[in-house]
Amino acid sequence: MIHRDFHALFFRSVDRIALVAAAFSLIGFVNAQDEPAAPERIDLSNFPGEFVDQVVVPIPAEIFAVLDKLDEPEWSKGVEIPENPGDKGERAILALTFGSLVGEGFIAVQAENAEDIEEIGKKVLALSQALGLADAVQPHSLAIIEASGKRDWESVRDELDSTQQTVRDTMDKLRDQELSELVSLGGWLRGTNVVTAFIRESFREDKAELLNQPGLLIHFREMLGKMKDPSKETSQIRAISTGLARMEAIITGDEVISEEDIRELNEISRAMLEEYYFISEESRKDSGN
Repeated sequence: MIHRDFHALFFRSVDRIALVAAAFSLIGFVNAQDEPAAPERIDLSNFPGEFVDQVVVPIPAEIFAVLDKLDEPEWSKGVEIPENPGDKGERAILALTFGSLVGEGFIAVQAENAEDIEEIGKKVLALSQALGLADAVQPHSLAIIEASGKRDWESVRDELDSTQQTVRDTMDKLRDQELSELVSLGGWLRGTNVVTAFIRESFREDKAELLNQPGLLIHFREMLGKMKDPSKETSQIRAISTGLARMEAIITGDEVISEEDIRELNEISRAMLEEYYFISEESRKDSGN
């Protein structure tokens, strides 16, 4: 079984993350571009990412390339831009939403959908204004829209990656590390949800093994537990903490992730996103839409 347990230290201040869930255990495959067969062991020294506190931080564009090697996901089916990713409310929720929206951008890039990317770019800018980071984010947002219009997908990926990094760096300078980590969590949740959806459609154990990294869950759950922000007591943050604990019970690192596990992970991650990002079916029915 391919397995590495990352330590609880996953993100601090210099990571690049928007959609990391796509390849926790197969990331080493990226460097074998001329070899279709997956290696039995992963060589971390060749991993396409950077080390932060002895933890490998994946680069989203490279991760998606790995998933493409294992399968050919219909990326357009994975894009689901929220109707109204609110620009008001708790800053913690705004940070989670921002991370998930940037994650959405990476999915749209894989789908090569310029219209979706332009819409996401505008929503990213609006959220950055609500977070007080518009000056830092606006150049990236405009570059994303321009590059998508030219169908320059590599530049769009770079700008999405830079957007996330700029926000995290700015928050770190403002000593707002909690919000910085929530941005990462938001991206991770959106990534986990879309990847489990693809794996669920055509299950294979090697694809399921992408998610077998309990250390990530431990890190995020402990991070929420240590939050000092008053929003820690909101129903959304409590629900996400509970969801992470449920996921951790499934992803133990010692057992193969089954098809049923993937179904549960997909449903749990979706429920967590419906706390702040998507509108749940129940809420939609209540509103009459």
